[in-house]
Amino acid sequence: KPLLKKITLLFLFFLMVFRGYSQDEKFEPSGSAFATIFANFHNGFAGAAVDEAAFELVRGYLGYEYTFSPQFYAKINIDVGSPNDLSPYSKLRRYAYFKNAYLRFTHNKFQVEFGLIGLKQFKLQEKIWERRYLMKTLADEYKLGSSADLGMNIHYEFNELIDADFTIMNGEGYNNIQSDGIFKYGFGSTVRFPKNFTSRVFYDFQYSDLMETTLLLFSSYDFRGKWNIAGEFIWRKNNGWVENHNIFGYSIYGKYNLTDQYQLFARFDKIESNIPDGENRPWNLADDGSALVAGLQYTPIKNIKVALNYHDWQPWAANIEGEAFVFVNLGVKF
Repeated sequence: KPLLKKITLLFLFFLMVFRGYSQDEKFEPSGSAFATIFANFHNGFAGAAVDEAAFELVRGYLGYEYTFSPQFYAKINIDVGSPNDLSPYSKLRRYAYFKNAYLRFTHNKFQVEFGLIGLKQFKLQEKIWERRYLMKTLADEYKLGSSADLGMNIHYEFNELIDADFTIMNGEGYNNIQSDGIFKYGFGSTVRFPKNFTSRVFYDFQYSDLMETTLLLFSSYDFRGKWNIAGEFIWRKNNGWVENHNIFGYSIYGKYNLTDQYQLFARFDKIESNIPDGENRPWNLADDGSALVAGLQYTPIKNIKVALNYHDWQPWAANIEGEAFVFVNLGVKF
């Protein structure tokens, strides 16, 4: 009840602020449709993947964005794909989810987003990684967070070097909307200093009998647009609200631009769980392991990317076979 009262008062406050802004008579409202396709062909050649080969349409996004005024912007984005919890034999099923559906209010250095919003702790990494069509970033890839959720984000840019943001969200992601009254709270800050460095820290927590917390650290260095190297670290404590079930992970990736059209890239991930007191092996051993991705990306024209790459997964568990693939990935935006 007290939390609901606070949220209601906050909403009324922003409503009063919004009413103070009328549409600029010189501004022409406009909107546009957009779509994105992620597809691939892959062929397994080692371990558990030796007999696997297929063409796959991984995901499609369909959406529309509209700018009402210099202050107000709205976006709706539908994600068409197969849920991760389906068996391999059910991948032909397609389900449509609202990936984004929100209103954004901007005034000077202050910004508020309300609705089914994209979370800022993923946007920066995805922008620098540049290959969301090939693989998600660390937390999203290993299910330690969702790239979108129902909630509200407040963002303030102090200057061109530093900003800060606060998010309150359901905590279940965009394809598992819940109403159990348990919210997740997140605090983050991005720093663009010293020159050519971009760093971010993000911390979130969610309480249900026990506190589940996540700390994410990220840093990237860009050299004159020619090459880039980045790394991120994540620590999840009391995963799933189970005491002393923790997860640690890191990801290191880089790129080198051979020409405007050709780019070399590589990435290494490691994810592992701790050994609880009284146990003799990690609690999440079946999902612990490392991944390596490396390849060549070709961009024939803007908004079309094709990547030939090697992709493997090496589990820590001795009784689980690893996997190795050759992929041809396609990403199209229009």
